[in-house]
Amino acid sequence: MSGRDASAGSGSDSSRYSARRRFAWGTGLSTKLLVLTAIFVMLAEIFIYLPSIARYRQVFLENVLSDAHLATLALEAAPDGMVSRKLSRSLLSHARALAIVHRHADGSRHAMTAGMPPKVSKRVSLGNPDFLRLIWEAIDTLINGGDQVLRVVGPSPRDPATALEVLISDAALHRGMLQYSQRILILSLIISFFTALLVFLTLHWLIVRPVQRLTDNMVRFSDDPTDETSMLPPTGRLDEIGLAQDEYAHLQQNLLTTLRQNERLAALGAAITRINHDLRNMLAAAQLVSDRLAGSEDPGVQRIAPTLVRSIDRAVRLCTQTLDFARDAKATRKAEYFFLNELVLELASLHGAEHPGTSFVSDMPGDLTIFADRGQIFRALSNLLRNAAQAGAQTVTVGAEAAAGLATIDIADDGPGLPDDIRQSLFKPFITRPGAGGTGLGMAIAHEIISAHGGVIELVATGTTDTHFRITLPQGAGTAGGERPGPAGRP
Repeated sequence: MSGRDASAGSGSDSSRYSARRRFAWGTGLSTKLLVLTAIFVMLAEIFIYLPSIARYRQVFLENVLSDAHLATLALEAAPDGMVSRKLSRSLLSHARALAIVHRHADGSRHAMTAGMPPKVSKRVSLGNPDFLRLIWEAIDTLINGGDQVLRVVGPSPRDPATALEVLISDAALHRGMLQYSQRILILSLIISFFTALLVFLTLHWLIVRPVQRLTDNMVRFSDDPTDETSMLPPTGRLDEIGLAQDEYAHLQQNLLTTLRQNERLAALGAAITRINHDLRNMLAAAQLVSDRLAGSEDPGVQRIAPTLVRSIDRAVRLCTQTLDFARDAKATRKAEYFFLNELVLELASLHGAEHPGTSFVSDMPGDLTIFADRGQIFRALSNLLRNAAQAGAQTVTVGAEAAAGLATIDIADDGPGLPDDIRQSLFKPFITRPGAGGTGLGMAIAHEIISAHGGVIELVATGTTDTHFRITLPQGAGTAGGERPGPAGRP
């Protein structure tokens, strides 16, 4: 996708996000939070309401028994335990009862009624109240009550030794429970609204607003990741939201740094692409001259001609592989068996002439071979030796050993160690020590070459007077099929 298309796509995404924020207010996080908080508060009020309405019914019936006890005291005060029908009706009306039976502890009983008692619909015992039973009976009264006759049985609240049986109509009870429920509902709605509002404002300030700000910043940053003004600054909050914002700000900074490095790499790749054609033409002319020199009968020329031919070939491959690195392309490997000792001796001779102040020592068995691309391994080791010499090492020792199908190559020097600030990013491009004068591609290219061969390159140790790198390669890296070819130079 072209840059113009990408920008258009980003603008479209930003417009769609803005439109969603304008028209989705009813489904946004803030609205959902407010509605859910109100619902949860109402659910909590229901759990409070059920015991409350059961308690209201229980107290109402206990008051009925208490009033009935007071009404029966008139019977005890009468000389013959009898009162007039008019007084009896008045007492029953005051007690909200249809009939009252008063049983004493000695077994005697008094009854008060205004006529034939109506048919009892349900018996209610107040002796040993059960919590769940009270709730269930309260719900039943709310649903089915209003035209039932209840027979309420239980001890008198004024005298537990006195048992009472009272017939009442549950119309007043049903009406009172409905009015009580209405008051509870109104109060619950008020509490729910204010609680939801307070919770909403608190969570909106603590969570929703920071999340919205983070989301808006993500959209702006995705439109133009190179714009530093759109980056979210760290907040300094110590909670999860603050941690997320700080980590996102750190991610933005790292991404911006990576994008700038990639821009430099792209510029480098474009420059190499422009000069690659001319450079290869120059090297092609040098190859023609080296081919003619190779045919010379002069012993001195015949001695140096192979080295010159190999150097020019390596220069051609170096140009191509550097272009591949700039393009992030995998280098083509041409694997062969070769002696590591011969390669290191060639490197020692080459870099010894280039850096006369540094001694390059080979300390490895002469028959150690690996199956790999000789030119690429040459280039990787050359970068390590050159870095050591440029850092000021006086002696660079290269050793190797083989075990369990792996070849381990150790490169140790007595130069100054690596600074702490570049150890963690040692194998990244354009990372170099101050004053080294290099491009910072040597270690990155070496790491890519070794990784492409299935190996590992690592910094084993570094100090003020020494540095130790280790390369581990499969001895059979790149072998195809089951036949093992002979080492280079052997039949």
